[in-house]
Amino acid sequence: FTDLPELPEIAEFPEDSPELAAARRRHPSHPDFVPVQTPVVTDHERTVSRLEELADLATELTDVRPGPLGTLDVYVFADGTTLCMTPGHRETAERLADALRAGRQPVLLGGSGVSGAYALTFSCGEENVYILADRVIASF
Repeated sequence: FTDLPELPEIAEFPEDSPELAAARRRHPSHPDFVPVQTPVVTDHERTVSRLEELADLATELTDVRPGPLGTLDVYVFADGTTLCMTPGHRETAERLADALRAGRQPVLLGGSGVSGAYALTFSCGEENVYILADRVIASF
């Protein structure tokens, strides 16, 4: 293999446009490449953080909208936070809606997220209601 030509260094491409030269510098194979050091916050982390805030502040649930055929349930809190949960669970959503109609404002006691799935616990007066969901997205 001694007859192989020597390959030029990445930086030795004078015909590159400025955009292509910049792209080469951002590529991991470039000797000056430095990975991005900023922390990345995922939707999962943001959702778990928001669930903790709702529980810590005992923010009341104000509306429950069960999805058709158990597809997606929507939970609205007094501060405007909306949780979308899938798959929905009609019986649990109806129990929370019944508590709202009866004047027992449900509050989130806590929740946990494991591998993208969630377990939530609501207090409705004397009873607790538990929800399991594969996916929860919080918007605020």
